[in-house]
Amino acid sequence: MGYHRSKNRIDAAQAWAMFVAANRKSVEAAKLPPEVTESIEHWDDFLKHGGVIQNCTATGDAVDQLSETQYAALLQFVESYFARGYEYFTPVVLRAEDFQRLDMRYIT
Repeated sequence: MGYHRSKNRIDAAQAWAMFVAANRKSVEAAKLPPEVTESIEHWDDFLKHGGVIQNCTATGDAVDQLSETQYAALLQFVESYFARGYEYFTPVVLRAEDFQRLDMRYIT
């Protein structure tokens, strides 16, 4: 029996790929590992846990190693993500003042 992905999953994957491509400059400037933006599920894991969850193992402590320029690019990409209408949650990978500002913007 073959694996069949639903049309909704395919559409969501295509929308994610287009979003990442549209924000390519921020993604490249942040210099995150490629698996972070490989899928929306990986991106959400990264925002929620600080790494990509694969086989119950967190990979990457990328945020702690970012320069100020890379962090600014990450923050820009995160803001674009939520501004695009993806479901808001508090991203733990951001500094407290940044996620508090996002909370004020998206939880009102």
